Amino acid sequence: MSPRKPVRLFLFVVLLLSFVVSMTALPAAPVSAGTVELTVPVKISFDKAVTTADAQTATKLNSLYGELGTLLKQDKDTEATIKALRYRNEEAAIALRKQIRLINSDQISKLTAQVQQTKDRYQPLFDAYASVNKQITIAKPLKNKTLNALLRTQADALKLSTQYAREDIRSKEAALSSAKKSTSAKIAAARESLDAMDPVMVQIRAQRSAASLPRSSLSPVWTNFKYAIKKSEVKGTLDSLSTLVMLARQIVEQQRKIYALEQKNSDIIAQTKARFL
Repeated sequence: MSPRKPVRLFLFVVLLLSFVVSMTALPAAPVSAGTVELTVPVKISFDKAVTTADAQTATKLNSLYGELGTLLKQDKDTEATIKALRYRNEEAAIALRKQIRLINSDQISKLTAQVQQTKDRYQPLFDAYASVNKQITIAKPLKNKTLNALLRTQADALKLSTQYAREDIRSKEAALSSAKKSTSAKIAAARESLDAMDPVMVQIRAQRSAASLPRSSLSPVWTNFKYAIKKSEVKGTLDSLSTLVMLARQIVEQQRKIYALEQKNSDIIAQTKARFL
C-alpha cells in the first residue's frame, strides 16, 4: 500500500466526523412566534429601546406596551370564559334534548296503562256477551220460546253494560290519543325553540374565522417587534407595537362578540327549558 493512502484515509475519516459533529451542533430551525407573550426578557429589551427615544415617543411606547398587555390578558381571560360557557351550553343542550324526549312521558305511560287496565277489566263482560249471543244463535233452531226469551233477556242486560264499557274504553283511548298529539306538538315546539342555537353557532364560527386573520397576523409582527427592540430601533419598535395593539384590539372585539353569541345560546336554552319543562 502506498504511504499516502493511509494518510488520505485518515483525513477522510477526520473530515467525515467533523461534518457529523457540525451537523449535530446546528441549532434547531426557528419556530413561528405563534404566541405573543410579554416576558421579562422582552420587557428588559423594550425598556432599553425606550431609553433611546425622545420623551414624547417614549410615553407613547410605554402607553402602547401597557395597552397591549391589557388586551392580551383580556383575550386570554375572555377565551377561558368562552370555553367554560360553551362547555356549559353543550352539556345543558344535551341534557335538555333528553328531557324534551321525555316530555309528558309519565302521563302517556299512565294513560296507556289505564286503557289496557280498562280493557282487561271489561274483557270478561265482552266474553260473556259474546257467549250469550252465540247461545242465542245455537238455540234459535230449537224454537224453544222460554229458552230464547231467557237468553234474549240476558243479552239485552249485557248489551247495555257492554255499550257502557266500550264508551269507557273509547273515552280513555281518546284521552291517550289527545295526550300523545299534544305531547308531539309540544316536543316539536321545544325542539324548534332549541334549534334556534344552530344559526347562532354559524355566527360563532364566522366570528372565529374573522378573528383568525388578525390572530395569524400577530406572529410576523411580533417577530419584527422583538427584532426592533433587540436593535433598539425606535421607529421599528413603535410601528410594530402599534400594529400589535391594533390587531389585539380586533381580536378582543371579536372575542366579545363570540362571548355575546355564546350567552345568547345560554338564553335560548334557559327560555326553552322555562317554556316547555
